[in-house]
Amino acid sequence: MRVRAPELRGSGAWVEPVAFSLEDLRGRIVLLDFWTSCCTNCLHVLEELRGLERRFADVLTVIGIHTPKFPHERDPDAVADAVARHRLEHPVLHDPDAVLWDAYGVRAWPTLVLIDATGRVAATLSGEGHAVRLAAAIERLVDEARAQGTLAEEPLVLPDPGPAPTGRSELAFPGKVAVGTAPDGTVRLAVADTGHDRVLVTTLDGVVEQEIGGLYQPQGVRFDGQDGLLVCETAHDRVWRIALPGPDGDGGGRTLVTEAVKSPWDVVRWHGHVVIAGAGRHVLCAIDTEGEAQVIAGTGAEELRDGPALEALLAQPSGLAVTDVGELAFVDAESSALRVLDRPAGVIRTLVGEGLFDWGQADGGRLRARLQHPLGVASAADGALYVADTYNDRLRVWRGEHLWTVPIDGFCEPGGLDLLPDGRVVIADTANHRVVIADPDGASAEAIDIGRPASSDRPGAPVVAETVILEAGGTLEVEMDLELDGDVLDGAGHAPVAVRARATDPGLLGGVTSWRLDGLPARFSVALGSGSGRITFELRVATCGPDACRLRRTERAYDVILTG
Repeated sequence: MRVRAPELRGSGAWVEPVAFSLEDLRGRIVLLDFWTSCCTNCLHVLEELRGLERRFADVLTVIGIHTPKFPHERDPDAVADAVARHRLEHPVLHDPDAVLWDAYGVRAWPTLVLIDATGRVAATLSGEGHAVRLAAAIERLVDEARAQGTLAEEPLVLPDPGPAPTGRSELAFPGKVAVGTAPDGTVRLAVADTGHDRVLVTTLDGVVEQEIGGLYQPQGVRFDGQDGLLVCETAHDRVWRIALPGPDGDGGGRTLVTEAVKSPWDVVRWHGHVVIAGAGRHVLCAIDTEGEAQVIAGTGAEELRDGPALEALLAQPSGLAVTDVGELAFVDAESSALRVLDRPAGVIRTLVGEGLFDWGQADGGRLRARLQHPLGVASAADGALYVADTYNDRLRVWRGEHLWTVPIDGFCEPGGLDLLPDGRVVIADTANHRVVIADPDGASAEAIDIGRPASSDRPGAPVVAETVILEAGGTLEVEMDLELDGDVLDGAGHAPVAVRARATDPGLLGGVTSWRLDGLPARFSVALGSGSGRITFELRVATCGPDACRLRRTERAYDVILTG
């Protein structure tokens, strides 16, 4: 017998300016997704749900119930950032005190609860990989409700969220950064511009030398000599080697390193092998001479346990660095731990961290020091290990058997870092949408002005904005396109193409700021107001391929000067 589903009354607020009750949704199939932003398994489920949302748009409503694990995730602004970062198009209710978690008897992230058209619980599933089973269950519930005359068959219309937020830099949630040397000996950077599905290779002062597009939510980047770049295409479970331009200008070709590691979050060369942090399965993997991914640490179970590498337990390894003595340092995000793999002995030991639910921000020695969901680590020549202490918004350093906080404020979820030859630290300050160079000794930091929004959707295109001069009150005609990499537009339910505009001067936009379209290229007219500044258009496209459905995005920018 199905029981009545508890009403959607959590302890927090809805992330978007929309609120639902189950009574509002009577006649529709409802799927509740209990998730938290730190959990890679939850992120896998978000990708699985995209296809279901499009396929059953007329009858299904997905609602995310964000139930935090870490203290940082209780912050509504952090949750709103997570919703934007992962491109969620369904409503999300933030429930920091786990009121609905308890009401529905949830015990693990992620958990999915399927509710029938009469408001009763039809199924509860934990973990990931249930898309096929869920689709079959939804079809049965639809047939049942249609036969009973209780099915409401029409798309659910959500309020227009309005213009995208202003004030972001030219990057969107940059996840990782790497330092390398160009053939002429100058320092260059690689930035995983995760929210823009691209990687940028730049000079130290931010001039873009190469834009590598067509990457779905990339994270880890690492220079591989002067002619190559290793890139983790995290949301597609792929690692690539990208050829960098040489003196003759050739470059941009890519070779697949592996697609056998779930959620590859970082990559490094260690003792001649490409080593990958497999966050999605809690392992470290190395690519052997045959090109196969071999587990070198972890069992697949999620926990913190030291010992022989293949018996040790890891918890979402997310950052890698080779130490000054040739060991492999890594951070385990879910156990808030800094750890080291000693190659000769093949043993893992923990420097900071106690377990899956032990975190904090205390400095000190091994027994006292604490981190909170760190995502990055970098090794200095003097043996120090710098840590991106992501959920504490801090830069930390492990030196002399003690963890210290570098006294620099202003970070927001720093996700990756690397060392410059002069000892300064380059940091992907993820939720601030910027890259920062920090001087740990001088306790100072300065943001790098990197690039400008992509004005072309072609991978490798220059990052520029087009300047246009128009009359005030006139119209800007825009056309945008996007490479689908073999996918097709997902035409189920709502129009698959969406565009939103934002402007540095709100007065520039004189009318509609969002559009829904049925196909590509996206063509639309923008009514202009007055003033001058930059208008950035974000294109989002729902696509499906043989393996999954996904939401792709790109941006185009115009520097607008209005006269009259």
